Amino acid sequence: MSKPATEPSTSTLAQYFWGEENLQRRREVLKELEQHPVLNANINTAGLSRRDHWAVRVQQAQALVELYFRKGWSKEHFLTGNRIVGDIPSSPQFRIFIKNLQAQMSPEQKAYWVPKAERFEILGCYAQTEVGHGSNLGGIETRATFDPETDEFILESPTVSSSKMWIGALGAWATHAIVVARLIVKGKEYGNHLFIVQVRDLKTHDVLPGITIYEQRDKSLGTIRGIDNGVMRFFGHRIPRSQMFAGSSSLSRDGTYNPPKNKNHSYTSMIIIRGLLASELAFDSMKCLYIAAYYTAFRRQFGAGGPGQEETPVIQYASVKTRLFSAIAREVAIILNGRQITAAIESGIGSSLDNLHIMTVGGKLYASEHGARDSEIARLLCGGHGVHESAGFGAPYTLLSSGRTYEGDSFVISLQLGRAIKKDWTRPEKEKLPALAYLRRVKNPSGHEQRVGQGSGNPWYDPAVQDDVLEQRVALLAGNFLADEEQKKDTSFQVLELTMAHTDLHYVRGLKAALKNAPAGSEGALNALANLYIFDTITRGLSTFAGTSYLSQSDVQGLKAALEKSIADFEPHLYTILEAFSFTPLETKSTLCPVDKTPYEAIVDWTKGSELNDNSFMRPTILDIRSTWKKVEQAKL
Repeated sequence: MSKPATEPSTSTLAQYFWGEENLQRRREVLKELEQHPVLNANINTAGLSRRDHWAVRVQQAQALVELYFRKGWSKEHFLTGNRIVGDIPSSPQFRIFIKNLQAQMSPEQKAYWVPKAERFEILGCYAQTEVGHGSNLGGIETRATFDPETDEFILESPTVSSSKMWIGALGAWATHAIVVARLIVKGKEYGNHLFIVQVRDLKTHDVLPGITIYEQRDKSLGTIRGIDNGVMRFFGHRIPRSQMFAGSSSLSRDGTYNPPKNKNHSYTSMIIIRGLLASELAFDSMKCLYIAAYYTAFRRQFGAGGPGQEETPVIQYASVKTRLFSAIAREVAIILNGRQITAAIESGIGSSLDNLHIMTVGGKLYASEHGARDSEIARLLCGGHGVHESAGFGAPYTLLSSGRTYEGDSFVISLQLGRAIKKDWTRPEKEKLPALAYLRRVKNPSGHEQRVGQGSGNPWYDPAVQDDVLEQRVALLAGNFLADEEQKKDTSFQVLELTMAHTDLHYVRGLKAALKNAPAGSEGALNALANLYIFDTITRGLSTFAGTSYLSQSDVQGLKAALEKSIADFEPHLYTILEAFSFTPLETKSTLCPVDKTPYEAIVDWTKGSELNDNSFMRPTILDIRSTWKKVEQAKL
């Protein structure tokens, strides 16, 4: 068994997983963070009040900004630092705020606003969600009414439900917000548009007149406590006309509206945000699995050993390795596919928004659903010790779990793929989207009802068989969906399974494409990982084929054998994969995979720092409790 990493690996496989540039940045950033007294302070933030916790995070944000300028860091370096440190209020600055400025402003606007944001002269956030509406962009109520006399927009929140809410970094940090509001000109509404709005005075940091802002207070499970989510309403607040984003549409001085060429421009911001989630969340889940892998290899329980004999390492049990290995393979597949989504967004914004929309819907949903579940698998595999704050699972899990409700929960997000399928179903052949090509099977079901005919495990390794099964599965679900839509049924429940099946198909294809560029010498480990991911994915979707003749019982038995073999084949490569990720102690923040002691020593040492070890401040009350019975009895006499 190898030991947890003390520094990032530089192996070719590490470069492949992280990306060569990302890995180099990570190494440079970690070097600075590890020697910084504020950014590497050993603080139990879980034991702090909300106010003190946020104060620590603001100080860490300040330290990162100082490093950004002093070291001449790129924005990617700064983003890497934010992700390693955790939930600090500067996180949205480059991830969401500046990305949207660059993607949706006119050249003139970008020349003015982007440098200010990059210099942190202004602190930004993105304000779309309202108390009453999140994913339903058509229901957004905030209004921006053009006043031709003053050449300004008047921002109004007409109802309580129009209050902007869940806006990260708005509650106490941001000076400016990108606000999604309904454009109204001369009494006519033109739908949602983006506006950059100053919300706080740049000298005093006071909230400006015509705006109210409240911080939302704590979120359940201590979720991202360092981010000051805020609630905001507008009451006649005015901004110049020049502060409407003019990258795709604009408004002339005389009130003439110049519409966007692409009617789906309003989805651009969500494509950007979903793309970030699709490419980032899996690293948080992988970090949890990394901790679990090292701890379960150390932990010994039960087994055939009698008194005085060693018990069995937990990782050797099928109940552990099946869950752990499958989750690791899945998260690697999500990481590699997420990178492809990021590349597609960076090269494709403004062109094929329909394809990017479908890609990011599936990617965000897949990464958040599996990420939350796989991080929970990691915690469960560590038993009771996994519940302890020092295990390092709390922050990643709450982040991943909350990701399942960004824009609405996964069922709500899935509706967007359902709408895309309905739209594509009636498109002319030449306009159909390649990502939905499986719909041809729905049009010709009889051509795809033959049995696969796999009588043993070996034929399941045929890529054509794998692809055919995955495509048939999503086609069956799409056919059922379209039939129910035709009958006007409520399909809001079934679209999640459909979206997951759609993404299963494309992620298996994406993984196979990514492996064509795998580094030399890693073929054995990556092929074993790919087979495990593929067979696990197919197995999880078998219920779709119930009642069809597509798979026989022998086919299913062959698949089961292939899955079991893939787990055994992956086992020798486990630490090759883990070493390529090489999360450091600063990143894991876990007592379950320490580098200088055993997990048991680290766990016990952690408890020595509890504030309750000195309980003298409550001893009078405790002593009084012990004599309460006597006082009550004496009072009866």
